[in-house]
Amino acid sequence: MGFVFTCGEPVGEECRRVLREEIAGAVAQLAHFHENPDLAIHETRKHNKRLRATLQLTRPVLDSGEVGAANRLIRDAARIFSVARDALVLQQTLGMLVERFVTESIPSSMAKLERALQLRHDEILNAVDFGDRVDGASQDFVEAGLLLEQWDWSKMSYEIVFSAVMANYRAGISEMETARETRDSEDFHDWRKRAKSLSYQLTLLASLQPVWLEEYALATGELGSFLGEHHDLALFEEAIGDGTGFHLNAKETAEIIDLAQTRRSELETLAFERGREIYHATPDEMHCRLSELVAAKD
Repeated sequence: MGFVFTCGEPVGEECRRVLREEIAGAVAQLAHFHENPDLAIHETRKHNKRLRATLQLTRPVLDSGEVGAANRLIRDAARIFSVARDALVLQQTLGMLVERFVTESIPSSMAKLERALQLRHDEILNAVDFGDRVDGASQDFVEAGLLLEQWDWSKMSYEIVFSAVMANYRAGISEMETARETRDSEDFHDWRKRAKSLSYQLTLLASLQPVWLEEYALATGELGSFLGEHHDLALFEEAIGDGTGFHLNAKETAEIIDLAQTRRSELETLAFERGREIYHATPDEMHCRLSELVAAKD
């Protein structure tokens, strides 16, 4: 039925349905892992993030121990593939920098780095015993699914969902201001996680007011993308280090890192502009507007 709550259906049952479907989707991706490992990892991580964003909505009412156990299983299932995912992200980040800043032939330093990153990625995919890891991740998702079937979903209500969304909204405002003050990459990453969860939660609620909430979810998702790229660039800079691990000299390394930092600065400007749009209302104002949408449906 899709990643959106159906109007007129009990919201608890809709939470359970969405969680079931996302778990089934993750397990299905892992069943075909060896056909395209990079795609399977990417899609499994998407299911993982949707699952965790949905689980956040249940915390105000369902037993936190049970929710925490399911969340840990889902989190750990995705972490199994983090090394391979990070290796691919380094390649993609370099490709983005080339596309954005290189107008003529690719410099020899970037070509050299591109080959080294491709080799590292291939070595990880070939060296790691993903057979056992895929089976373990699938089992984690299945176990999380068994846990959620034991919960009393009748306890859920839209007001409970809205309180969870607003907790995320408030945290997003706080994370944005912290990032503005520190300009630390980890603080931007914390903000990114809040923004991404909020975009998924707004998507779940979109049937209440499709025009407003779909556009709002898209804008929040774009903020998450800006911040995600910012995080990838920070990881890229850290991985390159002084360049010696990739046989780059000091000048070559400095030129590549400078491009990454330039793009990070651009993304910070975009993120703060978008953040002002997304967090323009107070949490109480947002809560009231969402509550009014439900009242209008009754």
